[in-house]
Amino acid sequence: MKYDWKYHGSCLDSNDIIHFYGFTKNPDTLEYLVVMDYANKGNLRSNLTRIIESGWDQKVFMLYGIIYGLGFIHEQNLIHCDFHDGNILNHNEDKIYISDLGLCQPIKSSLEESKICGVIPFMAPEVLRGKPYTPASDIYSFSMIMWEFTSGVPPFNDRAHDIQLSLSICRGERPEIIENTPQCYVDLMKKCWDGDPLKRPSSGKILETIEKWVLYPKDKKIEDINEELKCNIMEFINAPIGHNNLATESHSQACHTSRLLNFTSKQLNEILESKNSQTYYATHSSTGITEDLDDCIIEDTSN
Repeated sequence: MKYDWKYHGSCLDSNDIIHFYGFTKNPDTLEYLVVMDYANKGNLRSNLTRIIESGWDQKVFMLYGIIYGLGFIHEQNLIHCDFHDGNILNHNEDKIYISDLGLCQPIKSSLEESKICGVIPFMAPEVLRGKPYTPASDIYSFSMIMWEFTSGVPPFNDRAHDIQLSLSICRGERPEIIENTPQCYVDLMKKCWDGDPLKRPSSGKILETIEKWVLYPKDKKIEDINEELKCNIMEFINAPIGHNNLATESHSQACHTSRLLNFTSKQLNEILESKNSQTYYATHSSTGITEDLDDCIIEDTSN
């Protein structure tokens, strides 16, 4: 993957994006290193166990920082293009920084056609299918972070991150809703992961919604707040805190770092659009047959 850091400078004015100073060179290995501020809690993924035990007020406050930073990127007419829990850093419990803008691109530009790179569970279905990145693609990724805050584990953590999972995502599969998640939170999350990018809310609209949850008028009694907001706030107040029953051990073929995938959007589209795509999908997902054995699959061609 080719990284380009020139757009990071456009985002240095945001307190929710990690400060980037420049580059240095390791004198022993001659490798170039990125110099940026230090986040003492590491990335978001390594903090999920702690976050799931936090109260909803803290979770929503952290999400507020994330969407504020993402909105700032979008206001600069940029798209992050690699938005996932490994590229969000945590400092001093609840301070959040967005990092790694190396794949950041201007809106209306596109990465190399057909080749796909990223972390599959965080990639929007249209991106997997070869469409250009848009701000709505980042919003899809944000929905997966919202889900992590309810589950305490990365999305599709128990599945191989391969072409079969990509097919499932393109067909509309999403992580299961965690029991006792506030309904207003679920509603927003589902809007953000809608299969149609045009139906996803903008970062500005999401910010408006979460801002109301975080900054509702503290000087007013709960009875004096408008009915919808009052309902939302009460859902957060009454929602229980704790672990869910999802498996925390990663599948051996789950990959949580960005990489160039070993299939192209052209291959994915050919399977999705072929007459026998259902046969391919059902056979692979139920038997675990690998791509190496594709030529050995026997299909019913009598119809």
